[in-house]
Amino acid sequence: MAANKLNLFLSWYYVYLLEINFFLLITAFIFSFKHIKKIFSEIQNKHLLLLILIAILGILSTSLLAPRTHRIFYDEDIYNSIAQNIAHHKKAVMCNEGYYEDNELRVIGEEYNKQPPGYPYLISIIFRTFGTNELFTFVLNNIIFGLMVILIFLISYLLFKDIFASFMACLSYIVIPVNLQWFNTCAAEPATVFFTSLAIFSSLVYLKDRKPINLLFFITCLAFSLNFRTESFLVAPLVCLIYLIKEPRVFKRKELYAFGILFLFLSTALLLHLYSARGMSWGAQGAKISLAYLPYNLTTNLFFYFNNKEFPLIFSIFGLLGLFFYKNHIKDKIILLGWFLTFWGIFLFFYAGSYGFDDELSIRFSILSYFPLAIFVGLGISRVVNSLNNRINSIKPLLIIFIVFNFTYFLPFIRSLSKGESELCRVDREYAMEFVKLLPVNSIIYTHNPNMFLINKKSAIQTSAETYEPGRIEQHRGRFKGGIYVHYNYWSDVPYSDLQRQFTANILERYDYKIIKEYQYKNHKYGLYKIIGQKER
Repeated sequence: MAANKLNLFLSWYYVYLLEINFFLLITAFIFSFKHIKKIFSEIQNKHLLLLILIAILGILSTSLLAPRTHRIFYDEDIYNSIAQNIAHHKKAVMCNEGYYEDNELRVIGEEYNKQPPGYPYLISIIFRTFGTNELFTFVLNNIIFGLMVILIFLISYLLFKDIFASFMACLSYIVIPVNLQWFNTCAAEPATVFFTSLAIFSSLVYLKDRKPINLLFFITCLAFSLNFRTESFLVAPLVCLIYLIKEPRVFKRKELYAFGILFLFLSTALLLHLYSARGMSWGAQGAKISLAYLPYNLTTNLFFYFNNKEFPLIFSIFGLLGLFFYKNHIKDKIILLGWFLTFWGIFLFFYAGSYGFDDELSIRFSILSYFPLAIFVGLGISRVVNSLNNRINSIKPLLIIFIVFNFTYFLPFIRSLSKGESELCRVDREYAMEFVKLLPVNSIIYTHNPNMFLINKKSAIQTSAETYEPGRIEQHRGRFKGGIYVHYNYWSDVPYSDLQRQFTANILERYDYKIIKEYQYKNHKYGLYKIIGQKER
């Protein structure tokens, strides 16, 4: 099957498969909740109340302390655009040309994205329920942060039965600086780590109570969790490791293989997607994955946990104490270590896998390692308390106060914004949001990034359209009575691509225009121009 035909098929097939998967997941969760409640019944009400308070504190911390902004160039606009198209048209595509007519988006030009559409699908559920608004995506990631707290507590408790360690894991998780930054964005990593963790939690629920409905919950969680990022598939071998270590006899259960057929069916779109995306460069000048990247990425990503700049050194120390000195539970610690090494180690071989890559843009990859690390931190703190409890009075509150006080050291970093090229893109987007308000009804804007205008219900088209199809602007002048506009953006002025600069230059050289708004930031220009007419030749 030709690549474009396969992508066209995937654009709708993937959506319907995700619909089936999510419906089965929610249904299985509802019916297995009576078994999950048994875990909560082992925990005192005062502890449950404290857990809820920490979860709420986490939501408030990320939404109020960290800037609510985009940090990954224009990727977050792409996720929202795909979500918008899934909600409106049941197709997992980003829109390169779209018209708003009668408050409804009409997609003219579309493109299938390189990342699996699990995250955009999740956003689309909110968009189709409450309407298209980027704010909902930010709030979704804020809420996911609170849910992460509950998952950390439950998994830690299921593995170690240590209430205090579980609470310390939760507390440490919500004060990790990079977490607070990225859970207040529209990035895919928060949802990725949530569903990865949910899949692992569901596997433990099935081990605890081997009912068919719990197996269905596990299988649907696992299948759904694979669809968020390319490396998400690594949760599957991790779950196999859990079963091999904790209860290898589970592989003898016939029901596991019966439900495995369902898992394979739900994974068909992902397998086709990985096949379709296999040749994409992902922006790499050379190989995407190579052993050549290992020495530098290993040094950078290992030192990250000990530099006390973006990650608290005390958490690394407590984590090592938990790994090496927390008594017993050797198998459970191996599971956590395997989890950490899997989602930390995969990026060591990736060309953009260094946490310092592109002015620390890739630091977001570290989020995938924090869940097991936070549990190790909780175990380390618990070990210290057990060792010193008889010697130092009130050691627990003293340690909590110390953690909170140490957290204040990182507040300036938490409030910081993206740097370098990402900074210029962020500024571009901020100005674009001003330009959105200046666009009249029934107008269209030529831009390198139609997604961020379409999400705000403005007709938009790729700037390159006039270069590849001369005369498009003349066609639109008769259709859009509100006017034809040009967005002079980051790509219009980018120093390393003559092609991208030429797309905007071609329009401005062929047409007279009026400057509606123009800004200068550092060495870059950003502007909104209205086309008046063709220049006389």
